[in-house]
Amino acid sequence: MKHIAAVVLSAAALCAAADEEYISPITGKPIPRDSKYTLEQIKERDERVLKKTGGFVDVEAKGTSVIVIDTRGRPAGAPVQFEDVFASLSKTNVKVERSPLKAGETAFDMAAAALSGGKVGYAIAIVENDTDRGLTVYPEERIAVINASRYRGGDDPLKPETRIHKEIWRALGFVAGIGYAPFPNDVLQPVFSVAELDGLTYQVMQPMNFQKMYSALSKLGVTRSRRLPYRIAVQEGWARPPTNDVQKAVWEEVKAEKSEKPSRPIKVNYDPRTAPKVGK
Repeated sequence: MKHIAAVVLSAAALCAAADEEYISPITGKPIPRDSKYTLEQIKERDERVLKKTGGFVDVEAKGTSVIVIDTRGRPAGAPVQFEDVFASLSKTNVKVERSPLKAGETAFDMAAAALSGGKVGYAIAIVENDTDRGLTVYPEERIAVINASRYRGGDDPLKPETRIHKEIWRALGFVAGIGYAPFPNDVLQPVFSVAELDGLTYQVMQPMNFQKMYSALSKLGVTRSRRLPYRIAVQEGWARPPTNDVQKAVWEEVKAEKSEKPSRPIKVNYDPRTAPKVGK
């Protein structure tokens, strides 16, 4: 009986090990069970990548790329929807604030105050009045103002917020200098009426348009989160000291490469007095 029990326990242990997920140190995610590669092949690949890269380090985003200030009194979904999607696509920090305008304060003033704290890219204010136009953009001030009252109407009660969500993206695209997109699957299309705005199928900006924005944001101290090989971090000089044997090997290899000098430096003999002249 003891022998049978031992066999049963061993089989149970093997099943448990087989069911245990393998988390790849490269991707940080579990390997799909329907992968065309065996677990041994995947582990061998990860080991090769680790030796070459030293693993990966996560760099946190700095600053705030966009602040959306909703001055309307009631809760609204468009700013929150924009925050979730844009933060995920851009890998930057995004803020949504709900704050009513003070007496005598304009939406532009509120947006300018939000930018004054430093390390903030752009400010978009949402107001509701009968005077402002639908979308007003101030590119050099990095400010845009959306008047929600211009987007009312329609049988669907959610339609106005859908329009405003599109306009938040468009406001960012214009104030950040991205402009109209050359392809149709992008919210940055020429529209000249609310009906044409409703006709836009895509509600977001394509990520390939972000590069212009990243260049401008970097000048303002705003950066996105990144996942980079430890080797690159060592080469750029900001890596933390190694914490394991793999990182230590990469650390020492990179440091050795930087300290090496050419064993046979190239010597160029050039005398401007005897050098041939161009054209002669």
